[in-house]
Amino acid sequence: MIIKVNTISSSHGHNAIEYAMNKKMSDKEKPEFLASAHLPVGDILGPVDSTCIWESMKRRQANSGHKIKDGFFRIEICPPMEECRNWSMKNWEKLLQDSIRHLDSTDFLGKSGNVIGKHTDIAHSQWIATIHRDTDNYHIHLIANRINENNEVQDDTRCRNRGVLAANKLAEERGWIKAQDRQDKRKVKIHADAIDVLRHMEKYSLEEYFKGMQARGWKIDAKYDNSGICRGYSIGQNLYKANGRLSSTIMYQSSKLGFGRDLMVSRLEGTWKKLHPVQVKASEKNNMQDNCTLNSLRENRDSVTSMEPKPIPKCECSAHTAKETWRDEGTSVRIPDVAFDTISNNIQSLERLDYWDKDEDIPSQAAMVAVAVFEFCTAANVYPSSSGGGGGSDNDLRWDGKTEDELQQMAAAAAHKAIGRCTSHLTKRKRGLGR
Repeated sequence: MIIKVNTISSSHGHNAIEYAMNKKMSDKEKPEFLASAHLPVGDILGPVDSTCIWESMKRRQANSGHKIKDGFFRIEICPPMEECRNWSMKNWEKLLQDSIRHLDSTDFLGKSGNVIGKHTDIAHSQWIATIHRDTDNYHIHLIANRINENNEVQDDTRCRNRGVLAANKLAEERGWIKAQDRQDKRKVKIHADAIDVLRHMEKYSLEEYFKGMQARGWKIDAKYDNSGICRGYSIGQNLYKANGRLSSTIMYQSSKLGFGRDLMVSRLEGTWKKLHPVQVKASEKNNMQDNCTLNSLRENRDSVTSMEPKPIPKCECSAHTAKETWRDEGTSVRIPDVAFDTISNNIQSLERLDYWDKDEDIPSQAAMVAVAVFEFCTAANVYPSSSGGGGGSDNDLRWDGKTEDELQQMAAAAAHKAIGRCTSHLTKRKRGLGR
């Protein structure tokens, strides 16, 4: 059971309604009107026109007095394929009602139990729903207005997470398999194949490991820096429709797989060594013999050369707070100082008098900077550590593949995105003389 919730802008809202109602398909697979609320829709003929629906929603937004960047919810409701294959329209209507009920009652809570993302109010908003049967997984497209009938803005904070929670509640209510359970089975299969590939490798080689996984049908997406060093990878598979066409691709980062992150690039060789203790011991024995011979040659020397020094990171890094949303408690991560300086310079404090909203709804500069740090790390496939500190100088080496210009560009983009996310719920005051 899957419920995907996203927010979209006005222009995308029109396209989403058009897609939901009139997606080009064969005559047998055209979208089927399911239900709607608070819209000019006929009881028998269904929606009048996609543009008419969109204009009705836009009028509601214009008359509400709120100005929001993303004024629409785009929601996909996908029940298990084995459950809905022979459903009647009443079954689909019941699923739609249950999904709206759970979305309208599911909050996202922080670690301390406070509400970070408030539940939706779709039942009292304008919305339209259609059924799509053009894929093997039949699903509902639901487009809803974020301004409800009481002219209130529905919160979009953590809306994706709230969709997952609502889907899990609905799956438990109906005794269905959760989407996470399906993903867990796929992850277990990936880990089992990875361990088997490593077990059959006589010598450790990252490229041979990739080839072995690809031979077993898994898709590999490796990330290399400018020096050609692999800094991370994702692994997954292509999903196909019954007619043989590609349906979608599911990828998982190596840090999200295995036990103790044992499939990450930095730990993969250690995992291989655990599976080959005999080869490792033999290699260590040969190394000890070589060292004894080398030491005997150095006995008469005045000084003994030291081992090769540990590489020193090129980037100066410091620990900073990262937040996925500005209301989160935050975790710690180390990023280059030049990137943090760029973020700080691009994010200014919001002027309280510029907005109609309450003080507690206006994010501070520090909170927006923390969100930008999170966006910067996400773009670089680096994830904050909940244990604090974000790692030491060893982890600073992961930034060495980027030039200063690249880091500054990434940081500026992260700051721009963070400002948009942190202010999307605010209503700005009009400037100038009124007439």
